Amino acid sequence: EELQEGRTITETLTTSPECTICYLTYDNVFKTPLLLPCSHTFCMECLSRLCLFLKESQSFPCPLCRTSAPIPPGGVPKMQPNVDVVSQLPPDMQNLQNVWLDGHKLCWVRKDNAEQGKGSLVTVHLLPNREGPPSEDHLVSVNRNLCLAFLHSVWGVLLIIFTSSLLLFTLIFLLVYMNRGK
Repeated sequence: EELQEGRTITETLTTSPECTICYLTYDNVFKTPLLLPCSHTFCMECLSRLCLFLKESQSFPCPLCRTSAPIPPGGVPKMQPNVDVVSQLPPDMQNLQNVWLDGHKLCWVRKDNAEQGKGSLVTVHLLPNREGPPSEDHLVSVNRNLCLAFLHSVWGVLLIIFTSSLLLFTLIFLLVYMNRGK
């Protein structure tokens, strides 16, 4: 039950706050804990996915309590971080990184060499399967013969008989009812 740095699994679970949508541990980049006006906290990536098709200055409902939360200019990455949760992160993660929204991507420049000012662009695509045709694991296969198989089954035959009988009864009832007054 011991982990690195002499901490137990129980200690790690209680000291590592996580997003209640994706259940991943918060960090100082894409999983930055953001505070909503209702005091609920979610990671930047989950809120960005939730608000992907909303415009700046629009509002969205809190995923827990449905209280309206405005989207600030600059999008979700410009929302207020939850400093209480950030203070629970490891010391090297308490310095929040500059993340911005570019279309359907969250972007961040990772400093590769701080002295020379060089870095690498890191992105998280907010839409699934962003390139090319859908892969097999994103498709649902539909068996066209499934309907025919059902109709040929006992239940299908019973359903057809019941539906036909109901339709016939309705027609006879309407004819009798309409001719009764004459």
